Amino acid sequence: MKIRLRDIFLKYPVLDGFRRSVLVGVCKTGTLFSTSTYPNTFFYPAESRPYLDNLWQEFGTAESKDEDQSKPAIFAIYHGRMVGLPSLRPNNKLTILISNSRDGEIIARALKEIGFSTARGSPAHGGVRGALEMKTAAKANSRLAMMVDGPRGPRYQVKQGLVRLAEITGLPIIPLVTHTRHNYWMDSWDNFMAPWWGTPMVHIFGHPIDIPRGITAEQSEQLTELLQSRMDRMREMAASFFVDAEKYNYKT
Repeated sequence: MKIRLRDIFLKYPVLDGFRRSVLVGVCKTGTLFSTSTYPNTFFYPAESRPYLDNLWQEFGTAESKDEDQSKPAIFAIYHGRMVGLPSLRPNNKLTILISNSRDGEIIARALKEIGFSTARGSPAHGGVRGALEMKTAAKANSRLAMMVDGPRGPRYQVKQGLVRLAEITGLPIIPLVTHTRHNYWMDSWDNFMAPWWGTPMVHIFGHPIDIPRGITAEQSEQLTELLQSRMDRMREMAASFFVDAEKYNYKT
């Protein structure tokens, strides 16, 4: 009979609480390292610039240090590439939709300690509540972020829930794919990318995708496929960036 260490922790609440606290600390520390020690490179089309101004003030690349005037949008991110979230500055202007799963609780706690706002919900658990919280955040002029393939995968497969959220909030979708020069691929369903300390990172933003209100189910599927194709292409480009920079050609 195979006994997993995770099952032992789940059996004893005190141990499980300790486990979650440790993982929250690891997530928080790793994220703070990415904002302070990792060289960051950003690529984005001109059409996305109005949504990105001052998002990375603390990286020293913004042209203006004035009050953030960026327009709100929904950033589409892979579950396994959440290391790109710290690039969306400032923290207190971003609300992230996190699942109600046990792993989601760890992620949500870590993000809150860093300064992000979170909404909780997924198609399986609390989806309506999560959507309402995101809508409220959008009305408060907050940017939004959602993992396109979470919380159960398949990896890199865009779910239609993101298009529905964009329709509800009236915000455009901007895909974001992050890659690093050196990283460890974790043995998990999302193949989580854990960067080596201090490794260079590249963040590629796509063109905004506007979602009209009142779209049909067929139109929703078509827009989801459009986002899927763009993010697939962006992922290929990000992976090749550190391999052969001359082959990099951003046209999504």
